Amino acid sequence: MPPPPRRLISTSTYKLYENGDAELDGSPNYAILSHRWRTKEVTFQDITDKAWRRDNLDTEQMKKIREACKKARDRETPIEWLWCDTCCIDKTSSEELFRSLNAMFEWYRKATVCYAYLEDVKWDPILNQMSKSVGNPSQESVWFERGWTLQELVAPRFMEFFDSNWNFMGTRDDLSNKLQSVTGITKDYLTGAKSFKQASVATRIGWMAGRTTTEIEDIAYSMLGLLDISMPIYYGEGAKCFMRLQRTLMETSSDESLFAWTTPADGLTCYRKDDKTPIWAPDRWGLLAPSPDCFRRYRDLVVLPHLYVPRPPGGYRRVQHGTQFVVPMVKNEFINVFGRPRSQVTFPLNCWIENDNGKPDGINLELRIDGNIYWRYQCDDVVKKRGSKPHNGRAFGIIPQIRTMPMTVGQPEIDLEELPKRETKG
Repeated sequence: MPPPPRRLISTSTYKLYENGDAELDGSPNYAILSHRWRTKEVTFQDITDKAWRRDNLDTEQMKKIREACKKARDRETPIEWLWCDTCCIDKTSSEELFRSLNAMFEWYRKATVCYAYLEDVKWDPILNQMSKSVGNPSQESVWFERGWTLQELVAPRFMEFFDSNWNFMGTRDDLSNKLQSVTGITKDYLTGAKSFKQASVATRIGWMAGRTTTEIEDIAYSMLGLLDISMPIYYGEGAKCFMRLQRTLMETSSDESLFAWTTPADGLTCYRKDDKTPIWAPDRWGLLAPSPDCFRRYRDLVVLPHLYVPRPPGGYRRVQHGTQFVVPMVKNEFINVFGRPRSQVTFPLNCWIENDNGKPDGINLELRIDGNIYWRYQCDDVVKKRGSKPHNGRAFGIIPQIRTMPMTVGQPEIDLEELPKRETKG
């Protein structure tokens, strides 16, 4: 269990206190702020500088923190403490950054209340609805487009939304229909009718589709708590970080919906920044997706315990070239008439999607062999089959009688390349 936040802001003095200070005795209740970062935010170095705090208390820069503190103080049961990501973490310390990013989801979850500040939205009290983004009336608030705000939407137990003037718009429950429409997250996960942990891995990653972060690596790091994993924090590996996230997930989860993704029609939007474009081959790829955008289409996938079939002993594991499965040597499924591995197989996964008749269709992938390694091709879709499921390697459901063999599915690495510079006319 992650430790509580190391530092909290006093909602009455705006001073930052650390664990060990007499004022922070025990585990006090605290409010937490969710917002979109601007170019200039209050940092840890700023707020710990007494002179800076005195001279900048009434500035626009401090307004978000002041307003959030006021909301906390004015509650029926006042809250004395506030946590804000911009200034409660010393980002010059790599060790502290690692601990914070891996614990942040739990910090949002343990907060008494989360205040979501949508700075580009106006609330209409007559129509009882929030506007589109003031800066771009054709789009929703940019708060819904950011990677980090996904965990800030899902994690808190109680959440209140405010517009650009800090007018109260409603609780997460009040706005659940609107939030479901904008984010694609089924309202049951927003109201608490279902725990986010009941959602399949594909569903949770699919919630990130279409979102972006300033640092490419944060696409992965902002999902750590949502996927209930922890991993070292490195900046500089770019899109490979999301691949590392999936490999880490394979070590702790048997949820095969991780492999059930498709090529997004509008491309890998989360990497559209800094004049770079992804390099990958959707007609010859592996089991791990190049981007969360690939999970948008099938984020309604489920893992059904009553249909789940344990794989033969050995299951699946990471290997140097990709992912290795232990599969039964079943003729016409993995073995041809000559007793050799089939050159092309339809590979069933332990995950399902509801069809038009309300019945579960099994999800299968098209694999093709090259040398002794299989590759996924036709990544634009999966194969849905009624009643399909993995073979457990048993003969007539009695005892293990069918021999097994290893089957390796290769895995390339995604990379980003610079786009050619456009010539400008003089």
